[in-house]
Amino acid sequence: MKAVVPRYENRLIQIFQILDRESFHLSAVIQRLFGQTDLVDAAWVEKRLSDPNGIDVLESFGGKFSRFQDTLSDKLLSAFLQAAGEIPGTVVENINRAERLGLVRDAQEWLGARGLRNKLVHEYVNDPAELADSLNAAREISQVLLTAHQNFFEYTTNKLGIRLTE
Repeated sequence: MKAVVPRYENRLIQIFQILDRESFHLSAVIQRLFGQTDLVDAAWVEKRLSDPNGIDVLESFGGKFSRFQDTLSDKLLSAFLQAAGEIPGTVVENINRAERLGLVRDAQEWLGARGLRNKLVHEYVNDPAELADSLNAAREISQVLLTAHQNFFEYTTNKLGIRLTE
């Protein structure tokens, strides 16, 4: 990485502020939706879909998962690279670069998160077992994304020297 480019520093700080709020809300909705349940199945999904509150929490999880994933992949990666003096590429190139820096565990897993986001938000799933599989995967990937957020925060603070908190 090159030296920090000051004109991109403020944008990066703003994105981290957004991510801090989004990570808080995603973590909270994960707890509300899944509680102490380890893995959900078709019966669990059907029960949630039979209750208006269950439907609302399911939709909230899909929306918050989607926003957090979008902010990380589409906004943070590009701003992070610009602040570090790099030229951003495609989302795939940026994710691969983040993997090489140790910021994300597995670039393919991140790309899978993008497809999962589309399934949770844009496609109505009629099969409760399929929705259960998607929810289990999204819950697991949420933890991967939350960890990556922390990795980016630490790298930005410790290696780029950008102060992200007051």
